[in-house]
Amino acid sequence: MATYNGGKHLRRQLDSLATQSERPSELVITHDCSADDTIAVVEAFANSAPFPVKLSRNETRLGYRANFMRAASLCGSELIAFCDQDDFWYPGKIAAAVRPFADPEVLLTYHNADVVTDDGNRISSLTERLVPIASGPWFYPLGFTEVFRRSLLSLSGLWQSSRDPGDGSEISAHDVWVFFLADVLGKVVYLDEPLVAYIQHGQNTFGFTNLNFRQRTKMFFGNRAVELANFAEVANNRAAILDAAKDTLDGVWRKRAAASADYYKSLSVIVAERSRLYTSRSSVERARSFRAILGKSGYASAWGLGHRALIVDVCIGVPVGPYLS
Repeated sequence: MATYNGGKHLRRQLDSLATQSERPSELVITHDCSADDTIAVVEAFANSAPFPVKLSRNETRLGYRANFMRAASLCGSELIAFCDQDDFWYPGKIAAAVRPFADPEVLLTYHNADVVTDDGNRISSLTERLVPIASGPWFYPLGFTEVFRRSLLSLSGLWQSSRDPGDGSEISAHDVWVFFLADVLGKVVYLDEPLVAYIQHGQNTFGFTNLNFRQRTKMFFGNRAVELANFAEVANNRAAILDAAKDTLDGVWRKRAAASADYYKSLSVIVAERSRLYTSRSSVERARSFRAILGKSGYASAWGLGHRALIVDVCIGVPVGPYLS
């Protein structure tokens, strides 16, 4: 658990951990220089918790990305779950999330959740209404739904060189990073069962997103040149990370890292071509980029584009390009 000014909601979350049908072997909390009573809440809980609570105070504020990564590094268990400070875990969350790990190939599980108001009224399920930042190779589940093998942390030395799909100027978020590695190196299992109340209280670092029709239309048909250019750079960055990782890995992980590095190199080329559809002022160049994508089977689902992207590019990208608002 990474904490920062979460004292108002923290005890509710901590109590939900104490009532798990399969209790955690430990709770590791990294405290990120809060100005509220977070420390007092944690210490009061630790006095009666049915499992060890280890509190580590950061000397300077790290931000949520590095704070979560530090918390994970301090865990001693084989399986690690990211835990936000302001949700509520249903009693069967841990038991259900760890069950698939009986298969040694499984590196990460994630699950559905109920999106609820601060007073407990259900809004929807996470999968019904929450729109992910991206899809295909850019998809990732929210951190509080993830449980992963500690072995993924062996590559944490490469995390600082990563780039986030949502903002290429930032290092990958903790949940983006471990999902990327798990998806590349092993098996990921999704549980379509709401195991957590994802509480919306108005002060969430990242909260529930409910887009209206106009926003959804702009999302799919607006000019995404900047976003696509960022995706191309991130794909190239992931290829470089995997090239570096494969030299430290053995056996099947080494082979999978090498294959995925090649995948991301090809993806970078395809997405860069698509970005040019929305940046080039030459219709001839836009047509050339479109043909290049087709020639690489770029609209196949494996590249995260698909028929919807094909329709948008045919109807808007090639004829309109950068003149799309």
